[in-house]
Formats: sequence, C-alpha cells, structure tokens
Amino acid sequence: MESWDDHRFFLAIARARSLTGAANLLSVSQPTVSRRLEVMERRFKAKLFHRTRNGYELSPSGAELFETVERVEEELIEANRNILGRDHEVAGSLKFTSTETFINGYLGPHLWAFLSENSQIEVNLICTRSPLSLSRGEADLAIRFTDNPPDTLVGRRLTTVAYGIYAARGPQGARFLETERSSWDWIGMQSESFNRMLYGAFAPESRLKHRVDSQAAMHDMVRAGLGVSILPCYVAELDPELIRLNPTPLTDSRFDLWMLYHPDVRRTRRLRLFADFISSQIRADDDLFRGARGNGQG
Repeated sequence: MESWDDHRFFLAIARARSLTGAANLLSVSQPTVSRRLEVMERRFKAKLFHRTRNGYELSPSGAELFETVERVEEELIEANRNILGRDHEVAGSLKFTSTETFINGYLGPHLWAFLSENSQIEVNLICTRSPLSLSRGEADLAIRFTDNPPDTLVGRRLTTVAYGIYAARGPQGARFLETERSSWDWIGMQSESFNRMLYGAFAPESRLKHRVDSQAAMHDMVRAGLGVSILPCYVAELDPELIRLNPTPLTDSRFDLWMLYHPDVRRTRRLRLFADFISSQIRADDDLFRGARGNGQG
C-alpha cells in the first residue's frame, strides 16, 4: 500500500509541473522526487504525467488520482486544524494522577483554587500509587516519586522530596526524644514492599508495631501519640501537632518528584497551563519539600 508521503510527492509535481520545482517545495533533492515518481508509476502500472514543453502535465490516470488525493489532503488539513484548535483551547478534560498523600496532603487546596479560576477545564483526578499508563491514555499527566522515569514520556524533575521521623508534639513526642530509637514503637504500612522501600532506606533497624493501609491513617496514628513514623516533610511539616525527631532531613533519589506526560499531548494548552501551575507551586514550596522549613523539636 502506498503511503501518504508518496502522494505528497505526486501533488508537489502536479503543482510545480517540474521535478526541480517539486524538490524545492518538499526540500529534497531532484533525484529523490524522480525516484519516488518512478516507484508510484510502477506500482500503479500507469503513467501519471506526460512530459511536455510546458513541463509535467497530468495524464488521464494522473488527473483522476489528483482529484482524489487533493480532496484527501484538504480533509487531512481540516482535521489537523480542528485538532490543533481544540488543543490550543483551555476548555476540555484532563486526566491527572498522583498519590493520595500528595493530592490530599499538599496539592488539594492549590488545585481547587486553580480549577475555580479555570472552570472550563474538567479534571478527572485519579488518586493511586499504581503507575497508570500514560502511553495507553489512562492519564494525561502524572506526578510520580521516582529516580527512573520511563524514556517514552516527557518529564521534568520538580524537586527532591525529603522525609522525616515524626512523633506527636507534647509529652508523647518528648518521651521518644529521651529513649533509644531501637525501643520506639513504629507505625508502618500493610504493604511490605512499601515498608522495605521506605524503612529500608531510612530506618532499617525499626520494628513495626502498627500497620495501616494508607499514609493518611499512619499520619493520624502518629498525631494520636501511638508511635513514630517516617512521613514526607511536605505534609508533616504543615501539621502543628507533629514534631520531627531527626534534625537532618532524610533524602533518597528514589523519592524525587517528577512531572510526566506523553509526547502526544505536550502541546495541549490546558495541559501546559496545568503543568506550569503545578511546577510554579512546587518551586514556591521547595524548602517545604526539601525539609528545610522545619517545625522544630520539642
């Protein structure tokens, strides 16, 4: 089957009425145009042009093909124009995914304000730790914690995400400061893979006393004085009921924050608007994400 690229060469010759003119239109060499025409004529088993003193003129077969191909070209141009027009509009839907902790613990209030100012954008919000496939269209844009983003996606690293060991402020937290870390009651997740990743990086000696299935519940248990846990600074530092037990923030490249989207949607105006909003918001709170803002001990 001939490709649309073959038809582009055919249209250029018909309009320029010469191989050299067609080559100039297509920014290729004259021999390339000649070779592509020969391939098409062999495939059709028909002459598409007659060479005259006035240049290349369409044969009856070529004239029939020209009418069809020109109509297809017009339809393609119109389709592209319509798509580009929609892509340059702010209005439309946008599928965004990240973890529930990031959305509910940090981004939520900023996101609601953004949507209030851009009411023509319809956001489908997917709160999950599962890496949804942007290539299959399961999401348009993702915020992920990783040190190895997929090569198939367009991405930008936003910041380093620091973690801290947190306890409840007041007498409950003070008792942890007065005892050895090996005796602390730790609160972890039900997911062993998550615990190995988080505690293996920052507190391999910890013994988990309680386990929950969400970081929000883990946060609440720490606030209730039931133990200590490793929490992201961008959430815990905003909670006046918590204190950080380690003065130096805990960092690991596996928890770097990345914004990712598929190359096919990178020109969509609403995506760019939304991506720029998130980037600027996180840059403004860079000290919070890096654990440099601090809520103090004791």
